[in-house]
Amino acid sequence: MAGLISQVSGWLGLADENESLPPRPAAAGSSEARPMARVAPLRPRRGVSEVNEIYTIEPRSYSEAPEVAANFRLGIPVIVNMGDMSELDSRRMLDFMLGLKEGLEGHLKRVTPKVFLLTPNHVAVNNEDDETESSDDLIVRP
Repeated sequence: MAGLISQVSGWLGLADENESLPPRPAAAGSSEARPMARVAPLRPRRGVSEVNEIYTIEPRSYSEAPEVAANFRLGIPVIVNMGDMSELDSRRMLDFMLGLKEGLEGHLKRVTPKVFLLTPNHVAVNNEDDETESSDDLIVRP
């Protein structure tokens, strides 16, 4: 009975700090510890804004879109300069980047009429210039 009382007082924090509980007996048949699996987050944590690099690309055609996606999926902000693309490819690339933004919960900001900044959710972007966004000619609003 004294052992039970000392255990309960230990759990409640009433036991003396110098007292130590006796070690629990190991389960039968488990002489060695089981290896633990490593756990890694699937997405970067929110609130963490550590950016080590920014990827810049100047695609000439829509076929370079997977390169944008590969870097964005790694959590790397991407600057896309579509100045050398045709109007049709620019629209396709913008549509692709909007899909990436929605699918991976990121942000897309127009820097100039043909340059866009695609950032993951954990990267904050200063949004001082709201007038530029209201005059987008590539984005169709409902």
